[in-house]
Amino acid sequence: KLMNFIVDRFFIGVVLDNLVNVKNTFKDFKQKYREFDVLGKGSFGSVMSGVRLSDLTPVAIKHISIHKVDYMRVIWNGYCWDEVSEVVYMAQAAGRLRNGSEENCSVIGLIDVYDLKDEVLIIMEQPVGAMDIRKLCNRGVYYTEHQAKCIFKQLVDAVVLMHKNGIFHRDIKADNILVYLKEQKLSIKIIDFGCSDFVRESSHRRFAGTLAFAPPELFMQREYYAEPTTVWEIGRLLLDLYSKDKFHLRTFVKGPKPHFDFLSDECNDFINQCLTIDPKKRPSLIALQCHPWLV
Repeated sequence: KLMNFIVDRFFIGVVLDNLVNVKNTFKDFKQKYREFDVLGKGSFGSVMSGVRLSDLTPVAIKHISIHKVDYMRVIWNGYCWDEVSEVVYMAQAAGRLRNGSEENCSVIGLIDVYDLKDEVLIIMEQPVGAMDIRKLCNRGVYYTEHQAKCIFKQLVDAVVLMHKNGIFHRDIKADNILVYLKEQKLSIKIIDFGCSDFVRESSHRRFAGTLAFAPPELFMQREYYAEPTTVWEIGRLLLDLYSKDKFHLRTFVKGPKPHFDFLSDECNDFINQCLTIDPKKRPSLIALQCHPWLV
C-alpha cells in the first residue's frame, strides 16, 4: 500500500536531514547487530532483543513482513522516494523531521532501518530493564496511585507533544507503553507506530489500532477524531490498570460511571473525564495536562 505524502497530507514535504540512512542488505545487518530473545509477536511479525556489536548498546529489532509494510511518498530538496510509513511517523513523533518540531524524549528512539527483499527491520533503542505495562501487570506488578500518576503525567505530556508534531498514534494501550527506571525514577517510552497517521482536522473513517480499545464514536457515528480518541485511549489504559473486570463497551455506555474506593477522587474523575461517551465533551489533551490529578 502506498500513501501519497505529497498530495493527500497536510504539509508538502519533510526535512529528512536527521533521518537514518536506510540499508538494503542483510549482510550489513548481521555485521552490525546480534539478535537474542523474542520480545513480542504480532500480525506484523516479531520484535527481538539484541545488541549493536560496535558498543554492545541494547536494541530492539522489529521484523515486519514486506506484505505488511506501508510506504509513503516523501519529497525533500527536489528528491522524491518511497519511505516506510512507520519510520516517518516514529521519527516525526519524536520531533526529528519537520522544522519547528519539538523533541519528544518519551518516544522510542529510532536507530537504523533495513528495507530488505522479504522484510523491513526497524532498529530501536531498548532502555535497560524496560518492559511494557501489559507484561508487567501479567507478572503481578501493581502500581500505586502515585506511581500511576508519574506514568500518566509523562504519557499525557508525550502525546501532547506528539500531536503538536503532527502525529496521531492511534494505538495507545498497555502493550505499547514501556516502563523502566531512569535515575531511580519511573520513565516511559511509547512504541509501535505501525497504526499511526497524521493529525488532521477532518475525521478518520478507516479504523487502525486495536478494536477493543476503539472509542464509542467509531461504532455509533462510524468516524473518529485524533484528539478525542487519544484521550479515550488514555482513560482506558488507566481504567484497565485497576479494574478486575473485562471491559465491554455496551455495558460501559449503559452502566454507572466506574469508581474505585482505593483511588482518590481526582484519579476517579480523571478516568471518567477521559471516558466521556460524547467525544465533544471529552477534555482536550491540554486540559488533561491541567487536571488536578496530574498537577
